[in-house]
Amino acid sequence: MPLRSSAARCLGLVMLMLGPALPAAAAPTVPELGHVGRWLTDDQGRIVTLHGVNMVYKKPPYFPAAGGFGEKDAQFLADNGVNAVRLGFAWNAVEPQPGVYDDTYIEQIRTTQHLLARYGIYSLVDSHQDAFNESVGASWSGFPAWAAFPDGFPVQPNPGFPLVYFTSPAQNQTWANFWRDHAASDGVGVQEHYAAMWAHVARRFADQPYVLGYDLINEPWPGWDYPSCFPEGCPKFETDVLAPFQAKAMNAIRQVDREHLLFYEPSLTNDFGTPDWMPNPTGDPKAGMSYHDYCVGDDTCVTNGLDRAVAEGVAAVVTEFGATTDAARLTRLTDRFDAHMVSWMFWSEPQNQTPGHPQEPPTGPNLMNPAIVRPYPRALAGTPQQWNYDSTTGTFTLRYSTRRVDSGQPFPAGTRTEVYLPLTAYPDGYQVESQGADVVSPPGARVLQLATSPGQDTVRVTVTPRSP
Repeated sequence: MPLRSSAARCLGLVMLMLGPALPAAAAPTVPELGHVGRWLTDDQGRIVTLHGVNMVYKKPPYFPAAGGFGEKDAQFLADNGVNAVRLGFAWNAVEPQPGVYDDTYIEQIRTTQHLLARYGIYSLVDSHQDAFNESVGASWSGFPAWAAFPDGFPVQPNPGFPLVYFTSPAQNQTWANFWRDHAASDGVGVQEHYAAMWAHVARRFADQPYVLGYDLINEPWPGWDYPSCFPEGCPKFETDVLAPFQAKAMNAIRQVDREHLLFYEPSLTNDFGTPDWMPNPTGDPKAGMSYHDYCVGDDTCVTNGLDRAVAEGVAAVVTEFGATTDAARLTRLTDRFDAHMVSWMFWSEPQNQTPGHPQEPPTGPNLMNPAIVRPYPRALAGTPQQWNYDSTTGTFTLRYSTRRVDSGQPFPAGTRTEVYLPLTAYPDGYQVESQGADVVSPPGARVLQLATSPGQDTVRVTVTPRSP
């Protein structure tokens, strides 16, 4: 029952001294997500924020369970506030020969998705590559060799990923032929194969709970045209080449799944701060933009992507950042994301798998860094205005309007806002000051639940650690 009092109704001020942590509370009751503009939303219209990690197994047989990912690891992620995973697969493994699909491999990916779903973790199913294929200088074969056409150009010079993009003639010629839709050995264009592959994969996930959607291609590279992308971005490539290619995949997926979100990506050059010109390839109303932040020292990457998503009216998720164990840098990055109120998915150093850094099993701590674990509003009954976490003091603040982001109307009475509060930040419990909402979660809850007090337009919440 909601905790009500005249003081709470008049002042909306609640102070609770909370004790030892209990297991994580249940995830949102209805798992399907949509969006309103840049914001992800659930079926109640609440704004959902994702704190996630990447899980991309880049060594044969290319699926997480082969590296040891299992029940205890899913529990570990959930216990640390992770509610999303960018779950990568290799086109090379899905379609080892043109038109021939390995359904056993797809089922391995789906099995991991089912496991994550049991812990209330959304999966963004991701077609992942880095420099195409080992035959043209990549460190692994995300895309199949049968789709690579280097036309006899040499792989060398190849200083390794990611510099191979800038130096290898075979690498750039292969991408040029991919964008030209070079025919595979069966006479069908490689882009048509890619779109059909996506439909084949999406059919296996179309009716699954806790599927966020599909990330159409990881970090597409312009090929020989890459010099034209610096410093002003790739407007011609993104609008005339990349968008039509991703439109093929979107249209193919929509033949088998009309509900889940479709996340398209801009050029790889955007990862480092070039302007983003990427349109919504098909104008699909259930679309989002997946973009990455490897900018150094400023907000350029996060604001470029967010501004473009807002302009296109699509959901925005930072699906890669980090690739470091520098806790101070990770804190700065997650502070930055909080300032912009964005959802994000961390790329851990063990997942980086660059030459000289062999892959570690995608289990437990290898998937995340303690520096990224922080409080956040995972489901918000209103429109967020600000949230902030001071890791030096443990103080978390949240301010939001009680109005729905879609209609501007108030939420029904009793609709809950959920704030994840990690045990690592509050080992001795916490205290809450809430103006405009009542605390309705039990003492010790890892998920703080708030119900808006009658007649309130704005809610302000402050959480501080309890002294030992």
